[in-house]
Amino acid sequence: MSAPRRPWAWLALFALALALRLAFVAQYERDHPQAQLPSIDEASYDGWAREIAGGEWLGHEVFFQEPLYAYALGCVYAVAGDEPAAQRAAARRAQAVLGALTALGVALLAARLFGAAAGWVAGLAFALYRPAIWMCAQLLKPGLFLPLLVAFALLLVSTRGRTARGALARWLGVGLLGGLGALLRGNMLLLAPAFVLWPAARAWLERRELRAAWSACAAVALGVALALAPVALRNRAVGGRLVLSTSGAGTNVYGGNNRDNPYGVATEFPWVRGVPEHEADDWRHEAERRLGRELDATEVSRYWLGQVGESLVADPALHATILWRKLRLTLGRYEVPDNHFIEWDARWLAMLRWPLPGFGLWGVLALAGLVLVAVRARGDAGARGAPLELAALVALYLATIVLTVTSERVRLALVPLLLPFAAAWVVAWRPPRRSALLLGGLALGALVVWAPVLPAERRAADFDERDFNLAVAWLQRGELTPELVRQVAELEARHPSSPRVLLLAADLDNRRARARLEAQRASEANALFEAAFQRLERAARDGLPRERFQADVLAGAMLQFAGQWAQAAEHYDRALAFDPEDRDLRRRRAVVRAELAMLESDAVRRAAELRRALQEVEALRTDDADPGLTRLAESLRSVLLGAPAGGG
Repeated sequence: MSAPRRPWAWLALFALALALRLAFVAQYERDHPQAQLPSIDEASYDGWAREIAGGEWLGHEVFFQEPLYAYALGCVYAVAGDEPAAQRAAARRAQAVLGALTALGVALLAARLFGAAAGWVAGLAFALYRPAIWMCAQLLKPGLFLPLLVAFALLLVSTRGRTARGALARWLGVGLLGGLGALLRGNMLLLAPAFVLWPAARAWLERRELRAAWSACAAVALGVALALAPVALRNRAVGGRLVLSTSGAGTNVYGGNNRDNPYGVATEFPWVRGVPEHEADDWRHEAERRLGRELDATEVSRYWLGQVGESLVADPALHATILWRKLRLTLGRYEVPDNHFIEWDARWLAMLRWPLPGFGLWGVLALAGLVLVAVRARGDAGARGAPLELAALVALYLATIVLTVTSERVRLALVPLLLPFAAAWVVAWRPPRRSALLLGGLALGALVVWAPVLPAERRAADFDERDFNLAVAWLQRGELTPELVRQVAELEARHPSSPRVLLLAADLDNRRARARLEAQRASEANALFEAAFQRLERAARDGLPRERFQADVLAGAMLQFAGQWAQAAEHYDRALAFDPEDRDLRRRRAVVRAELAMLESDAVRRAAELRRALQEVEALRTDDADPGLTRLAESLRSVLLGAPAGGG
């Protein structure tokens, strides 16, 4: 079926979706405490985009995260000015426009498959879909990926009913959009072979001549190649390896398929700090530690994939359970949090407390619609075709989620593809015609979507995780407000033995102690320093490797501040064993080594230690970009030459 030609009606739908999203963005920027404090992945993309907007287009390493969103965000930042708040505001409003276009695309997709009424139902459903409204305010990939995926689906179904030659341009577009999608989400790269073979599979199922289909397959392959080639060549130029998009495939698969993550959700591992700028290095360091040799980016990915393979062979039942749980979570009503949690955000944002429908309704109707379409297709050849192809796309994308990591923002990409089926069920529902098929599909959908998967205590922990992230963001901003002190105290009261909470409280104590010293309140400062060290000792004793690393870094900084150079050096040395390439940590260690060298009483040993310190400082200097390192190097040279130290 084709969409009805009522442009004014579709414009009204677009206007409604846009108005809701712009209103939410305004509320988000006004009321959410982290609107200007992006964290985790948001902070990574925000900083990366700012570098791109500043002219750093090529980068220096093989991409670990998919790059297209960061480059699109960088383009927005480049035209929005230099003020970070203005840049983020422009990006969020651009994503609001894209979200409204996605609602329009969903309506057109459903109308093409199931008629105008279904188009209206699906379009309105997405326009009012609470997680979709919420996501447009996040500086994350779904803001760009969802409209691209809907455009991909529209173009895919539009290739039906055309001559092979007439459809070639559209097949080229399918490949191009599929390739661009792979630069936003690795799931699409996994599906690229299926996209390339799609025309041949369609011809084979419809018992048509395959010869013409191969040219369409070639067009799709060319489109994918055109999208991926610039990134692959760039990775080759900066990293020496031909990596099609990113080097994170192995870590993504391992992240959702290991015995320490029984539900396959976004989680932290003992060797990963949870900070995107360090994530690739942390995975590499752990792989190198286990293998006892240096690895490049592709070798790291292969190692973690191999770990999954070995575990799968050793305990297939465990992995089957994990996959089953991920499938249930992906099709369940609970919005599994990742960096953000919609129910936690609802504490701050009134629009999220509106009774707008979520997956608990539309997921049920979508599964019921899929059952309806599948049963009708068995008995009616005319009901096959585009609806079943969209269902196949849903199944394939769902499989990639189940094979990696599931979360609300990963699942969100399924919603625009599922809503046409929900609309098909709604349109088919007529009170006098309540058939067993319609009711049976509804019952099945309700059973799948509403059956609980995560235990209650796990869901409660999702709120505490966001409280922790907010406290970290406030602390990094450096404003030691009573609200921050209260937040940390409440977290410590609920989790008195948590190493990461102890680290947070110790960092707060350290900063409050320094503020007391500036106010000449030494006794209060000493008490806070003592409390901080006690917390650090407990965190280091009971914590994971990444938490022991953080404890050593903070303890070293506090001891360095106090002028206790030898003790500070011990902590920095232990921290460097976790991450020997941490530039800031190496800089601190070089400064401490220099101070220790200058205190050495034996002239020969003093000169040797000074040379060693100078070598460390020189190894860190890059084109004299760090004035502090330059002054320190000059000071060390002056001492070594026997001249008075200056400028140190």
